[in-house]
Order: sequence, then C-alpha cells, then structure tokens
Amino acid sequence: METKINKPVIFLNCVEMEGNSFIKLYYKADEKIGQRIKQNDWINYNVQLSSWCVNNTEKNIGILKELFSDIAEVSTKHLNWTPRPQLKVTANNIGRWGYEMPALEKAEKRGTITLFSFERDGKKLIGFKYVFPKRQYYEIDSSNVFNRDKKMHVWYIAAKKNQLKKTIEYLMHGYTVKISSELKISDLQLRRMLLEHSYKKDRYFKSCPMEFLEYMQLHNYSRSTFDTYHNMVLRFINTFKGQNINRINEFGVKEIDNYHKIWMQKNAPSASLINQSVNAIKLYYKVISRQELNLEDVQRPLKNKNLPDIYSREEVKRILLSISNLKHKTMIFLIYSAGLRISELINMRKENILVDRKMVFVKGGKGMKDRYTTLAESALKLINEYIKEYKPEKYLFEGQYGGKYSTTSLRKILHRAKRNASVNTPGSVHTLRHSFATHLLENGTDLRYIQELLGHNSSKTTEIYTHVSNLNISKIKSPGDMINL
Repeated sequence: METKINKPVIFLNCVEMEGNSFIKLYYKADEKIGQRIKQNDWINYNVQLSSWCVNNTEKNIGILKELFSDIAEVSTKHLNWTPRPQLKVTANNIGRWGYEMPALEKAEKRGTITLFSFERDGKKLIGFKYVFPKRQYYEIDSSNVFNRDKKMHVWYIAAKKNQLKKTIEYLMHGYTVKISSELKISDLQLRRMLLEHSYKKDRYFKSCPMEFLEYMQLHNYSRSTFDTYHNMVLRFINTFKGQNINRINEFGVKEIDNYHKIWMQKNAPSASLINQSVNAIKLYYKVISRQELNLEDVQRPLKNKNLPDIYSREEVKRILLSISNLKHKTMIFLIYSAGLRISELINMRKENILVDRKMVFVKGGKGMKDRYTTLAESALKLINEYIKEYKPEKYLFEGQYGGKYSTTSLRKILHRAKRNASVNTPGSVHTLRHSFATHLLENGTDLRYIQELLGHNSSKTTEIYTHVSNLNISKIKSPGDMINL
C-alpha cells in the first residue's frame, strides 16, 4: 500500500493595486519553494503587498502550477477571495491604521552601563560606574569577571580584547551596554554584538552582514557613520520577515524605493532620516550585490531647507558668564570662538593650540580633513589658566579618569549654563559653531574665509549663514514703518 505524501500548498489570490492586477503567492515557509522562486526572476517580491507576486494572467497561473508541480500543490481555491473592507482613511486616522509589526523591536527596558577607558598607575583599564542592587552586587563582586576600585567607585578590567568580550557578554544578559566615545573597538564581531544586542532576536532576525561592516572599517568610515549605516541596513533587512538574506541581496531599485515609500507613509520620518537610509542601502548594495544595479536611480526625498538656530552675541556672553568652572567655561568658549565641532574639541591635544600663530590646528575633522582656524586672545588666556590649573596629559580636555572628555558631559554643561543664564533660544553645542559663522559674517568677514575656518567642502554649505545673518536685513526699512498709526 502506497503512503500518500502531503505536499506543501501554495495558495493563489488576485489583488488589485494602483490599477494593476497581481496574483499573490501564500505558503508556509519552505526552503524548496523559496529556492524555486529564487530561480525565477519573473516572480517579484512586492513590499507593499508583503508577498511574492506575478502579473494576473491565465498563462501565469498555468505556469505556476507546472513550475511547482514536483514540490508543492498550487491551489486556486482562494483565487478571488477578498479581505474585509479596510477602515476608511480620514484626516483623523491616516497613518494610524494598518501597521505591521515593526522591523526591529527593542528588548525590555533595562539599565544602561557605559564602558570607558582610563589609566591607573600606568596601566590601561576599561571601567564603568553602576549601582547594582545589594544581592546582585555580591554576586558580581564574587564573579571574578571584573574588579572594583572602592575608592573611585569604579568596576574595571584590563584593556584586553578577551576580557572585554567576556565582560560585555556577562553584562548583556541584564543590561544595555554602551561604549563611550573615547573607547575604540576594532573587533567587528564585538562592535556588531554591541550594536544589535538591545533588539529582540526572534527566528526572523538577521544580523548585518560582516562583509558590509568590513568594507566600512577598511575604508575608515567614522564611528558615527559606521553606527548609523549599520542601523539603517539592519532595519532594512529585518523589514522583510521570512525572506533570507540571499534573497534580499538580490532586490533591485524598485524594492528599495518601495521600502522607503512605505516607511514614509507609515511613520512619517524626516527627509534627512530617509536620505541617510538611502545612502546606507546604496552603499550596502554596492558592497554586497553581485548584480548590475543602477543605484543612481534610487529615489530620495528633497531635503528640508531648515535654517540653523543661532545664539546672539549677548546670549553667548550670558552663557559663558553663568559658568563658574574654569574647565567647563574654556571648553564652551573655545568651541564658539574657533567654530569647532564637538568631536573636534574632544579629540584636540595640547599641541594643537598654536600659541605663537594664534591659531587652532584641527586634525582629522569631518571627512578626515585637517584645517586651521582662528584662536581668540581671550580664549588663549583662558586656555593658559586652565592648563596651569588642570595639567592635562594627553588630550587638551580630559575626563575624570583620563582619556577624552565625554560628549554627553559637555552637552549637559551647556544645557545647565543656558538654564542658569535664562537663554531660551533652542539649540545645542553645535549651535555655538553656527553662531561663530553668523557673527563673523555680520562682522564683515568674507564668506570664503568663513568656509575655510569651518572646513566646508562647498561654499553652498556656508551660504546658509547669509539667510540667518541680520547684516543686510537690518538695513531694510519695513513698509510698516512708513505708516503712522
């Protein structure tokens, strides 16, 4: 007696979309079916329908039946089935209905531990500060994973790759582990693990391919760009639940465009965020794809032409006068008076202050470019007082345990100073750089010189300050002034 073997079933269903008729393929995840689809490029994945589709013709239905006859049963039982009517879209509910599961789900909210580098007695160490519950404290203290300096209130390990990996793996079970800006990790397995461990890992989760990360590391992408591109690609590849990475790597321009269109319709992200995603995904396919893709055809939204926030001269003065700590005041004033980015200040060494020439040498700024910028006499005076009192060793501004100063701490300093000075103008540390450029322009400095001082590649980037400067606008007489009320 022959045993009947049940084949998997592929159900066909007709759908209409944007005036076109398609046939969707429904089936339970099956490796053989997936492989067969992969071999037939006339079967396309439709992002909006979240399924594999072909054009709706009698011929295509016949071809599908024949194509899968040896591995699956192709059923037309639900060919003309239609779903229940969707909720009517109105101004009140648009963008709030029909959500699918998010591409990436964060794990349960947990405490955050930030690892930082420091030196003690000439030894390089990695440490963190965290107040554990009493029971867990004794458990960790006896684990021999890391030591505790009771005087400094710091848990620490030797700065060695194997110990760092062991520490991260130990902490990751209960905490979100982050790395401070001055701690560099070259091991890509560790970097990927740190970037991805805060997400839920279901059976569909796909890690960012190592080949892509190796390319970015080899081409010396900045840490910020590396992390952003990793996260954008991670979101992209995890949007396609049930599709393996090999199939996603064969997507074309159409699938990339559809992905961004749907993202914009569902979540209304900013144009700059979508542009970052476009840049990351284009680079990904340049590295990964084995097919010829004209990536220049990938669509991107127009960028918003937002003008930067600016602190007035009076506001900058009030901010500085509200800071009593010499080190904090020197950092904030140097950023403003030299037009520095926050990363440029954090990475600055003592020898980058050229006292005789009254200049600041910015080494490896954005785009890995060196440049010179101006050094104010009053800033130089503050720097000399600061160096005499604090005696920094390696970096001009060092953290509590040596090494680079924390960007988070610097942002907190400005936020506190603005509050104390009653400055309500919206803005961040970077707004000091915008203010530097605007105030130079208002003082009559040529735009080409400002471009050099800021380190902009294009004069068009610098020209934005002409729109926020009151140099010429203040000279224009409003027609309202001509009416005597």
